[in-house]
Amino acid sequence: MRLFVSYVGFFLTIILFALVGLFYGPSDASLSELTSGLIRSDDGPMKMIIWSIRIPRIILSLLTGCCLGLSGALIQFSSRSAIGDPNLFGIGGGASIFLAGSYAGIFVFDEHWIFFGAIISSLVMSLILSRLISSRDLTPVKLAIMGIALGTLTISIGTAVISFGRVFPSQVIGLVAGSFTSSNWDKIVYLLIILIPVLLITSLLSKRFYPIMLGDVLSKSLGVNPIRNRNIAMSLAGILSGASVYAGGLIGFVGLIAPHLSRRILGNNPYHLILGSTILGALLALFSDQLARLLFAPTELPVGMATTILGAPMMMYLAWRLK
Repeated sequence: MRLFVSYVGFFLTIILFALVGLFYGPSDASLSELTSGLIRSDDGPMKMIIWSIRIPRIILSLLTGCCLGLSGALIQFSSRSAIGDPNLFGIGGGASIFLAGSYAGIFVFDEHWIFFGAIISSLVMSLILSRLISSRDLTPVKLAIMGIALGTLTISIGTAVISFGRVFPSQVIGLVAGSFTSSNWDKIVYLLIILIPVLLITSLLSKRFYPIMLGDVLSKSLGVNPIRNRNIAMSLAGILSGASVYAGGLIGFVGLIAPHLSRRILGNNPYHLILGSTILGALLALFSDQLARLLFAPTELPVGMATTILGAPMMMYLAWRLK
């Protein structure tokens, strides 16, 4: 019963924030005008605001949050680190370097190839990190330090790449600090193509991933191959991270917060941890986007700034608890 109430609470909260995103914003339109734009079939400015700007932005922020929350859970499984996060550990940085090169005009591809290029770049970074974990048997603290250093390095490289091209400031901010201002239906389709199969695979393999947190020796004693399953988990995390960076840029801390909230609310069951992290990631991303959009409207803050306000205190608390 507790789990049912928790999931219902998650979805009701998401609906509440979605309604805020749908009906509140810098537009001077009244509630009745926006409602008319939502339900009427004829073309008009209100219909464009609702169906071409606000609804795609809401859906894209939800899907991006799903990707970040799920990838955060997979990284925390694989690394045994309480502060595992795809962008904090530099996995999303691989995609940011590729996207920076695209924005700077260093290479030109069609949109779908840019999407898959971002995913492949993050996948490479995730496998590098997985290799480091397996070969060096790093402690969670050492891994966190190495991951943060890797993340900082990738951001620096991405910034250097951008500096060589004529890039609009909005593109730079959107990539480095996160933004959903360029949301559209094509990006939604791309993310669904990735998120749905990865979520299904992760749900089916969740019981194999969970023992990795106990360490390689105990995992082997339970009949689990830690290296193989870690590589699978980190690969899935890399795919999700690349998709999220393509959709909304580098948005930190969602992948860190969502798994911890899921454990607190839903417990340590592997399946519920996976599902809860995914849903809570969506909720956090949507809330952060609305906060960034409305707090100083019509001026819009980067989404990453809002998530940092939420995530930095939690990271400090987790770091304080580490021994």
